[in-house]
Amino acid sequence: RGQEIANILWSFATLNAQPELTIVDALSSYIASECRGKNGVVDELSIARMFGQRQELANLAWSCAVIGRYPKELMNILYTGLVGASNDPQQMKQVFNDDGLQKSSIMTLYYVQVAADVEAPDLKLSLPTGFPIGWGEDEEHKQAKGDENDLIEMSSSMLTLTVSKLQRGVSKKFDQIGFDNILEHVIDTNEIKDEYGIQLPESPKEFLSIDIANIEKKIGIEVDGPGHFVCLIDKPNQSTTNASLKNQFDDRGQNRVNGPTILKHRLLAHLGWDIIHLPYWEYQELKGDKDKEMDYCQSLLDQSSKW
Repeated sequence: RGQEIANILWSFATLNAQPELTIVDALSSYIASECRGKNGVVDELSIARMFGQRQELANLAWSCAVIGRYPKELMNILYTGLVGASNDPQQMKQVFNDDGLQKSSIMTLYYVQVAADVEAPDLKLSLPTGFPIGWGEDEEHKQAKGDENDLIEMSSSMLTLTVSKLQRGVSKKFDQIGFDNILEHVIDTNEIKDEYGIQLPESPKEFLSIDIANIEKKIGIEVDGPGHFVCLIDKPNQSTTNASLKNQFDDRGQNRVNGPTILKHRLLAHLGWDIIHLPYWEYQELKGDKDKEMDYCQSLLDQSSKW
């Protein structure tokens, strides 16, 4: 049951399709009721009875962050199920009979923590001291999975960075119009904690990256390839559009920006960055005309109040 509920909200969030608020509230109330059980107590064991894997809890927490809804009781249940109430990773491994949090769950918790700390500070959510040290999958377990997915390996970086040919070409064009930039600027958790006072553990982890960044002015260009969009097959319901991001994220033709992209945009905006999005097909339509490419890049920069 827990997996089905997690999948429902995860689907809405991944597609960046805002559900009606009543749906979120109803699912939240149902989860809270089921986790309380007959004795009315919510604890790690009662949560584990409903959710077989902590990945399901992480998916739900991420979905709440993408949607921008943080029901208090639900968020407390999710954090209790993911990291427990006693800061004991070994206890949580025993409760869920797993080998620790997957890398994706750890990354999810960082995203959720930053989003909730800024957008729902009254919840006072926090990650355990020293997180994620000791909370990840055991080394033997990771090595056993290595042949299936090399990205499962934990490292000092939580990001897998790639630079596309399109991204390099766009960066050069911005250089030519006087926009000094670097490729794949990385923001780590200590920078976020120290500069913005967001509640994160001391252990530094690379957390967010910006495709093309001018650090001095805090202007970022995100070169959005096909993986940043979902293809619409019907006319979107305009009443569910996130009004605060309407200008940036109106449905573009048959493409809609997906949930991971919109959450990253919000997080970077909270951190003081002005993020401009370059949809891949708009640049490709210029067909390599250098003058048109430079004019197009300049038109994007003109959108920024910081330029």
